[in-house]
Amino acid sequence: MNSNTSIDVNTSTAMPLQNQLLATKFFVPVASGKLILRPRLTALLQKSLEYPLTLVSASAGFGKTTLLSTWVGSLPANHPLVAWVSLDEDDNDPWLFWSYVLAALDRQQPGRFEPLLTYLQSQPSPPLKYLLRALLNLLMDNAEDLVLILDDYYLITEQQVDTTLSYLVEHLPAHLHIILATRADPPLPFPVLRARGQVLEVRTEQLRCTTQETGAFFHEVMGIQLPAETIQQITARMEGWLVGLQLLGLSLPERADPISLLQEASGDQRYILDYLTEQVLRLQSQEVQTFLLCTSILERFTASLCDAVMEQADSQQTLAWLGQANLFVVSLDSKREWYRYHRLFAQALRYHLEQMHADLVPALHYRASLWYAQHNQTTQAILHAFHAKAWQWAADLIERIPSLVSYSRAPSQSELILLRRWLEQLPASIVQSRPRLCLVSAQMLWAVGQPAMIQAWLDAAEATLTATLTRQRQENGSDLVLEVQQNQENLLGEVIGWRAALQAFEQDSQSVLSQCQRAFSLLSADNFYSRALVAFAQLLAYYYGTNDAMAAIHCGLQTSSLGHSAGNLAHAISNKALTALYMIGAGQLHKAEQVIQEAIHQGSQLKELVLPETGYPALFQAEILRERNQLDVALSVAHEAMTLYQQAETIMSPVFLFYGYGVLLRIALSRGELDAACSALGQIEQMGRSMNQASYLLLRSVFTTVDQVRLWLACGELDRATRWAQELERGERLGTPFEHERQEVACVRILLANKQPDLALQRLEPVLQRGMAGQRWSHVIEMRLLQALAHKMCLQVPQALSALREAVRLAEPQGSIRSFVDEGPPMAALLSRLRQEQEKGGSNSYVDTVLGAFPEQNKTDKQQSKGAGKPTKAQPLLDPLTEREREVLQLVAQSISNQEIARELVITIDTVKRHVSHIFSKLGVQNRVQVIRQAQELGLLDEEC
Repeated sequence: MNSNTSIDVNTSTAMPLQNQLLATKFFVPVASGKLILRPRLTALLQKSLEYPLTLVSASAGFGKTTLLSTWVGSLPANHPLVAWVSLDEDDNDPWLFWSYVLAALDRQQPGRFEPLLTYLQSQPSPPLKYLLRALLNLLMDNAEDLVLILDDYYLITEQQVDTTLSYLVEHLPAHLHIILATRADPPLPFPVLRARGQVLEVRTEQLRCTTQETGAFFHEVMGIQLPAETIQQITARMEGWLVGLQLLGLSLPERADPISLLQEASGDQRYILDYLTEQVLRLQSQEVQTFLLCTSILERFTASLCDAVMEQADSQQTLAWLGQANLFVVSLDSKREWYRYHRLFAQALRYHLEQMHADLVPALHYRASLWYAQHNQTTQAILHAFHAKAWQWAADLIERIPSLVSYSRAPSQSELILLRRWLEQLPASIVQSRPRLCLVSAQMLWAVGQPAMIQAWLDAAEATLTATLTRQRQENGSDLVLEVQQNQENLLGEVIGWRAALQAFEQDSQSVLSQCQRAFSLLSADNFYSRALVAFAQLLAYYYGTNDAMAAIHCGLQTSSLGHSAGNLAHAISNKALTALYMIGAGQLHKAEQVIQEAIHQGSQLKELVLPETGYPALFQAEILRERNQLDVALSVAHEAMTLYQQAETIMSPVFLFYGYGVLLRIALSRGELDAACSALGQIEQMGRSMNQASYLLLRSVFTTVDQVRLWLACGELDRATRWAQELERGERLGTPFEHERQEVACVRILLANKQPDLALQRLEPVLQRGMAGQRWSHVIEMRLLQALAHKMCLQVPQALSALREAVRLAEPQGSIRSFVDEGPPMAALLSRLRQEQEKGGSNSYVDTVLGAFPEQNKTDKQQSKGAGKPTKAQPLLDPLTEREREVLQLVAQSISNQEIARELVITIDTVKRHVSHIFSKLGVQNRVQVIRQAQELGLLDEEC
């Protein structure tokens, strides 16, 4: 990534992105000296205007860039428009790659692509899928021919760049053409493109110099007249390798035999290159040799940069002479201010530099780093500082990155990629002495690193800052000292806020709240971003530790408001969604809906460019829809939300994706789709393996702990669930009180499945009281329903109905349905009993609605409407059959084989066997004859069976 690519649209001081990208990468290279005319190749390239994609692919030194620049120079003015990007290794960051592409296009049609560039700068980085759709729509609006040339595409190794470019190529409008110059074919869908006739390929065979072109080169460019036979031999020996011809021409002393020289340079092209480069160097003056070697460390250079590296003042004259001598110098702009060496020549020069002056290399890089820093190109300065092994200087430069010193925003995705790479290269001792770098290390490790490691970074940061502030407070307070002190206090407040947020995932909530108060006392009033972080830590502590849902919701709204004040819309949306999650837990479904709609509306303000964060509130919208028994809509919304959010890569991505799979798990359980539920749980477990334990335990407690047990029981895996509960009892209980509560609820379900209702009631009581004290009414409803089922199993009907009445009282104002229905037929029986009791004082439409949502109740109502008043011996199953198991049961009753069932339901035989095994277990039978008889007695078979 180049130094001037820091992205900030949330601050008034932010520069337009186009002004921050490395301008020389947009220039069409201009070759110095004479060139031979190759009309056959320019004519071939002219056909590129008939294809969406043109591939110019050959190994190094065959003149790909020279050919393209020559062709561009031969085109009529502005017809077509040509956008050029010279790529390098840093462009593997997908967001930076597309920033350069958009900026290159915008240079040809000023202002047209600026809105997309602004969108690309939003925090955190947006999904590229939506950016490309908007780009394609924008391109459709203008029929002007446009060519995008991506030079040196072989340097791109990031799969996401290839994937997004493939998407663009496959949907290109007819007037946009892309040309890739590369040393190796990229993983684009070339077979499909060839079959459709949508790709033009220019390869090594076309790029090789012919005998005529070789002769023209030596005669017209090098001023050497060689016999025709010699030209043929050179062409055969060099195989038309253009850079080899150039080096050979420069290596020839007067009247030397080129064939003899080639015989000395035996071997492959790499060896020939090294040999001929050495020959070229020997022919130059000592001053020119020194200049070539010392400046070979630079990817691109200008006279003042060369002066800085060489510690001299005449580089402009030297550059001009090199151009005239055709010494592989390529001008990058029409003013001939910026240059680069031919890549192969530069590599060979660097090799000779390492061999001859290895001790000088760090000093050269350090001088380059100083120049880049003085010219505000921080990334290039950092890269040269690393080459110089100037660790302290590199750390100084990293700390100058705007997003690390500004309290108004977090680093962008592209910045995070670079920061992680740089921090891994810095010695640990350097990072530990720098509080800001320690904090960044902790932030990037928070979800996947070990807690001890994260705490060590925070400890180092806090110790250094505390010592610095103590010393500053003892000094006389000048305005400058006071400003520095305020910055240090802000940073210390941020460190303490992050420590509080991390510890909120564990047990000591009082300590967390105390740290939050300390952090607030240190942070300035306008430090919205850091204050939002501290409010988030308070939210976690209140909800999961001190058991105060209302205080947690208040902190969540405060966090969202602070994010909005900081100008970070994504932050505000994410935290509104998070607040909605806790509102759902508090039984405030209507308020949660309102907050979710506000968050989605905020995201939609970007018109067609949708923030990925809008997927987060949509997840909890799906959870509310599930609870209201709108299962099809809930599933559709959840899938759409996940598709949207999976495009984003932020520090918070693991949390959002974890919740997303949790919502999908619950929806699948409500729909009786156990395979889908198992798949969602598998995704959660896979994510858990890469997360630190504290984060994973807390996230799992929100959705997965109880729902995992529900899934096991639905799949007939009671033994597995029981083993889990036993292991839980034997092990150390880690995590927050909330996690312990959810574990107890899960254990209660297992006790009920094992027909131990007395013990279940005993373990329910303390967690029920805790849920009521915390005003987490959704959890209270769940525990009241389990309490009712336990009393029913104990034949304590009055107590069962009392618990059920309390659950109905809490659930009715919010319209909850699935909390009841997911408990299965035993709950339907209890609700029917409650309805009969209530009918004495008038009907209850809410209870009727809930009862109508039970599958078995729907069937009974249909039978009654047909006049089928015959009494049934059906008894509700404690562990009800799933919808899929009911389908299998109907086919078993028709004496259909497992193989035929598999074919009928389009599932595997193994899956059929698993369903049959679960059915046998739930009905307590051993064979098919018994299962049919038992199913008939329980009224589980359709009439035709």
